[in-house]
Amino acid sequence: MRNLDITSIYNNHINDLYSYALHLGFDEDMIMDAIHDVFLNMCKTDKKIKEITNIKFFLFRSLKNRLLNLSRNKDRIVDFPINTDLEKLPFDIHVTIDESLITKEEHEITRNKIEEMLNLLTPRQREVIYLRYAQEYDYEQISQLMHITVPACRKLVHRALSVIREKYPFPLFFLFIESIKMLKI
Repeated sequence: MRNLDITSIYNNHINDLYSYALHLGFDEDMIMDAIHDVFLNMCKTDKKIKEITNIKFFLFRSLKNRLLNLSRNKDRIVDFPINTDLEKLPFDIHVTIDESLITKEEHEITRNKIEEMLNLLTPRQREVIYLRYAQEYDYEQISQLMHITVPACRKLVHRALSVIREKYPFPLFFLFIESIKMLKI
């Protein structure tokens, strides 16, 4: 792979990688270190890169694994113990909605309602919803990223959506899903 290819891959995915790592609760310095490590390893293993069918998924998985390794090895942990339990990774989503679509007051009401819905979910449920709807990964990819089985992944998505559906009527539930799809930091 030529350097230009690595550069374009980096430029195309850096924002999504950074956003995902922030949602996982890691600090900015560790995130950038891990991202750079992932790309450095890509440069070193040129032959394997050519075999990758979904580069974005590969980058997400590599970044998450690298962050977990860094946090275990360097005692640079953010809000969770050294024996990093994947179930307890904090996964926060901050909602943003395009100002041109609604007035500021409506925007604030909507943002608060979406955050209220997200707060009903566990960190793992927020992560699976983010990966499924904002990043549009399939269940198999999400299961690999989260180190769970595909049925467990489906069940986690179903439970998260059920929690929201139980408490909120369909129009708000639909707004929740559409807001997550548009979620970008």
